[in-house]
Amino acid sequence: MRSETVRIGFIGAGSICRGRHLPGLAAIDGADVVAVCNRSRDSAGSVADQFAIPEVEDDWHSLIARDDLDAIFIGTWPYMHREMSVAVLEAGKHCFCQARMAINLDEARQMFAAAQAHPDLVNMICPCPFLCETYVAHMVQAGQLGRIRLVELHVVNGANLDEKDVHWRERREFSGNQIMAMGIYAETLNSLVGSYDVLSAHIATPIAVKADADGRSVDIDIPQVVTITGRLESGALAVEHHMGLAEDASSGGNQVTIWGSAGTLRYDFGDTVELAAPGQSFKTADVTDDLKRPWTVESDFINAVRAARRGVAAQDRPVRPDFTEGLAYMRKVEAVHLSAQTGKAVELSQL
Repeated sequence: MRSETVRIGFIGAGSICRGRHLPGLAAIDGADVVAVCNRSRDSAGSVADQFAIPEVEDDWHSLIARDDLDAIFIGTWPYMHREMSVAVLEAGKHCFCQARMAINLDEARQMFAAAQAHPDLVNMICPCPFLCETYVAHMVQAGQLGRIRLVELHVVNGANLDEKDVHWRERREFSGNQIMAMGIYAETLNSLVGSYDVLSAHIATPIAVKADADGRSVDIDIPQVVTITGRLESGALAVEHHMGLAEDASSGGNQVTIWGSAGTLRYDFGDTVELAAPGQSFKTADVTDDLKRPWTVESDFINAVRAARRGVAAQDRPVRPDFTEGLAYMRKVEAVHLSAQTGKAVELSQL
């Protein structure tokens, strides 16, 4: 039935779309991917062939303008997110946008304003696939750790080491103020422990020049090392270490540690949460299924679209993060950028 069928167009069907979103949608009855538009027709045609998508569009404006589509998935790099998502919403279509919301706070505000102007439409950003995020947030918000005193985030890998490879995330014209995976973890930290009140950031780019695929030198102005310190709105202090230049095989990995007055929690962003009561050592927590967050991204979006058709209010649709949450973590991204540029602490409420 038309009331249940959701017809979808894809713009920029890259690796995550091919690996996650398109297979996820294919498993949902009535979620019909109708058309795809990539940077080249050959690329779009390859995706269409792989996933049996009926049509290929050469121009994303034409795809958005089609009156037979209900929703658009935007999988491009951040530099196109604002222009495309605003166009999608203004065309009366539901909008799904890839993980890094926008290149800067101003563009995020424009996306948020478009969403607010169209409350009947669903807006969603791809969330982080962290299985135990709900459990950790529950432990904090239910007071199981007591009063939070310190939060430390460690995101370290060797992703930026190759001097003969320039990733799009290292190009400011594509990423803007986004730095490595900092924006993704900004969303997650907001969910777990709340937003920053004030922060200071320092950045470094030790490998300042790389070679592109044609051997040409490219100046790298996206930081490869970032430290962030600050105070959360709760009053707890926070410290973050982000680096893509780990040379060794031991220090890499992602982990958040939350120290509270009634216990300490350590999470590896996978399926392992450890807890330590006062005076005790860490023990692996038993995370029940109801407090796990499996990957249900595509069904969450489709269910929200169907709910919107029934007149369900935006706050009651099962999607997160939406553009409201995205705007909150983009304030942090902007604050990190401003603090690093000025050498001063930045109050997020002033942004």
